[in-house]
Amino acid sequence: MRAHVELIHEDDYIWHAGELPFGEGRALERRLSVDEEDGSSSLSLSFPADWGRAGGVPHADTEFYVVSGSLLYGGRELGPGGYVQVPKGVPMDWIKVREGSHVLHWREYGDCGFDPDAARHADAVGEVSVVDADAMQWTAAPTVGPITPLYIKLLHRDPKTGFYTRLIRAEQGWSDHRLAHHPCYEEFYTLGGKMAYNFGDIDDGTYCFRPAGVKHGHFVAETTIDWIIRSDGELINWYTTEEWIKWGGHPENYDEHDHAPVVSTLPVRSRSRGPWSGDGM
Repeated sequence: MRAHVELIHEDDYIWHAGELPFGEGRALERRLSVDEEDGSSSLSLSFPADWGRAGGVPHADTEFYVVSGSLLYGGRELGPGGYVQVPKGVPMDWIKVREGSHVLHWREYGDCGFDPDAARHADAVGEVSVVDADAMQWTAAPTVGPITPLYIKLLHRDPKTGFYTRLIRAEQGWSDHRLAHHPCYEEFYTLGGKMAYNFGDIDDGTYCFRPAGVKHGHFVAETTIDWIIRSDGELINWYTTEEWIKWGGHPENYDEHDHAPVVSTLPVRSRSRGPWSGDGM
């Protein structure tokens, strides 16, 4: 399983040589979080020179998201907001990333293994998705309670598991005083903007991997802020109000005796993100 990472700025990580087998060129990676058991990884990639790889079959569900620069997938050029998702065992086309680009890369349910020029695996499910998020419209997300809406752009969703990747936007002034937790993990990388909440400051390049059951909340968007968010199941918000230090409170819309216990262990974190609301207590 992956460790709980609650706010680390990517600049607090070090660069490693990119683990992108059979590629040609130069790629560096920051390992935002890694599952040591199955090889699942969330990576920030930098390209000091052009990098490319011929077509083949990945050993994991694979995603690329262009933060800056450009990526070519099978001849289609994708700038910032470009997104490619390749299911495990499904052949992908050739890919090339331009020098100077910044790309987020995820591997889920498998490691970095890659079989060049291989055929589709017999048990593979799904097809490759290529999305230009900049061409999509923001859609107001359903809300529970008296708060202004968040806005979403859905990049990918698995119809069977509910696993999704999407962009989220909160406009300046958005806030929510409640604590929330979920039955699935929640992971985000901040693309732009600033927010304060109980686990510290969120701004460009801030990363979080939060396992299921971790309470979090008291959000205040100091500017309009955008994230790319992933979850390994349908994201259900269980809210707690009138909470007491540190994790008590009254369940608002869930039965506290009818789901997994809330995780309250301290995560990996970075003091560069500022103090938590509970620091010093």
